[in-house]
Amino acid sequence: MSTSTVLYTIQTNLFRFGGPILILIGSISCIFNLMVFTKSTLRKNPCTICFIAVNSQNLIYYYVAVLVTTLSVGYDVDPSSISIHFCRFRFYVGYVFASWEATCIILASIDRTLVTSSKANTRKLSSRRLILISLISLGLFWMIFHIHALIFMEIEQFGPNYFVCYYRSGAYTLFITYYLLLINGLLPPLTMAILGFVTVNNIRRVGRAALRTEALNGATVTIGRNHTLQSKDHQLIRMLLMDITIYVISKTPLAIFYIYQQITQYQEKSLEQQAIEESILYFTYFLFFIENSISAYTNILVSSTYRTEIKRILFNSH
Repeated sequence: MSTSTVLYTIQTNLFRFGGPILILIGSISCIFNLMVFTKSTLRKNPCTICFIAVNSQNLIYYYVAVLVTTLSVGYDVDPSSISIHFCRFRFYVGYVFASWEATCIILASIDRTLVTSSKANTRKLSSRRLILISLISLGLFWMIFHIHALIFMEIEQFGPNYFVCYYRSGAYTLFITYYLLLINGLLPPLTMAILGFVTVNNIRRVGRAALRTEALNGATVTIGRNHTLQSKDHQLIRMLLMDITIYVISKTPLAIFYIYQQITQYQEKSLEQQAIEESILYFTYFLFFIENSISAYTNILVSSTYRTEIKRILFNSH
């Protein structure tokens, strides 16, 4: 049995059995997150608003991008290869929500960077109004920017009775290749990693700027003024840093594969090699989807406040 055949079998079973599991645990994760983050004590926080947006988008994303990919790869059922309208709608929604999710996490990262700043004027920039305007404006931008998918996606025939929803050949394929590499590949993880590093560095500075006291002639004198973070902010920062870590781990392999494709695009490849690369691509897709599915479970691990709220929700539901 050839390597490509083995990989194809693994790829099919991965999506046949793993795809429905991802959708199930992802849906539960989003519902738990939305139930916690929409509570009156949290929903007005700028960072929490970003979390609400991310989970609302992910819940839709599962039943368009993840579900269709699962049906196509795992069960050989691809509605987008039959209907041109669904073909274009599927890719349009997938592009919009993938970009918007990354934008929401980046906005949350910017907000936490502002909150942890040692400068009072910088901290004031963290506001509910500003984050809502940013989320809506950037969401509209991605909806308009990705209209190209509603125009240039086509159903292409790659063999006898083998039709695939694919990019229109020519300049559009080149555009999509570099778009996926930069917008969905390299820039979001890099930006999140930088902002996460700055936030952690700000937290360390806050710790080093703790109140200093010394006794002089029996009196206590305070030297300097300290900016302290509330417990809620600490909890949100932990959850965000975990989200960033999982995002980078899950999304980077696909970006690396895109880079490999660009480097080797002019090389002659055997049918066996092409089949192997296609399987590897689908493996990176599966890993790409994992990040969208496990947020609630990582939140339970890193945040005591989140665990408490989940217990309250589950207890009150009985």
